Amino acid sequence: PCHPRSMPTLVLLRHAKAEPSRPDDHARRLAPRGREQCEEVRRWLTAQGLLPDRVVVSSSARTVETWELAGVGTAVPEVDGRVYEASVEDLRAVVAETDPSVGTLVLVGHNPSIERFAWELDDSPEARERSDRGMGTAGIAVLSLDDWSVGSGRLVAFEA
Repeated sequence: PCHPRSMPTLVLLRHAKAEPSRPDDHARRLAPRGREQCEEVRRWLTAQGLLPDRVVVSSSARTVETWELAGVGTAVPEVDGRVYEASVEDLRAVVAETDPSVGTLVLVGHNPSIERFAWELDDSPEARERSDRGMGTAGIAVLSLDDWSVGSGRLVAFEA
């Protein structure tokens, strides 16, 4: 019997709490609180059974460090400079490059684009009731998509 392929799952993860400032924003590392948040994210992803087939991480130090500490599964992260200072369209382009065989993609990035991308993918009243509060550091939005062309999706979990 032919089973329908499960819906692709997109996990949008905002980097954990970073140190306050550094002359080079790109080089900012995680603060002690950020490292604690990563443990919480790892436990949450594990509890949800969200093991990614593909991981795309912004090129900034704080996003790379977030996935190093919070990451689950065996997918080797792809560092992509387009995710740093990304527009929502940049994020859509990165996601759209995902192979159809991939079941779960984790995208580790920054606000405001990560938050706005979640809003745009599911702007139903039920989703906006949760996502309008915004995504704090280490915030997670999990969306079920029809396919990786990311026209729209359905918010299935939101941990701000």
